[in-house]
Amino acid sequence: MQAGLLMALGEFLDGLLLAETEFSLQVESDIAPYHGLLLGLFFMTVGMSIDPKLLLSNFSVIMGSLGLLLGGNTILVALVRKLFGISTVSAIRGGLLLAPGGEFAFVAFGEAVNQEIMSPELSSLLFLVVGMSMSLTPY
Repeated sequence: MQAGLLMALGEFLDGLLLAETEFSLQVESDIAPYHGLLLGLFFMTVGMSIDPKLLLSNFSVIMGSLGLLLGGNTILVALVRKLFGISTVSAIRGGLLLAPGGEFAFVAFGEAVNQEIMSPELSSLLFLVVGMSMSLTPY
């Protein structure tokens, strides 16, 4: 934390930097045996952080937020792709592919709670929305 950045952001930037070096293939082959294990561990921790009671008690809010996330991202990405001259079908397809929330949202929400920017209740609600958006998309 010497530069005032999050450790997770530093690790992400380290990965980006390593991906552009001659060592990228070596790093990829070194971590390949652990890929499935780490992916499973990640999704288990996400699943364990989701409260089913929260889904039932705030069903309409969660479904509305989920629709807003998926629909808003689809429209936004499709419009941006259209501005860059991509065909309409391809723009919509790209919007649908990029619509769900990503894994970094979990890191961001956790850090927002730690920094007292976001309440734990809102974080739990958003965890559920992003987790559901990831589970509802087949890719």
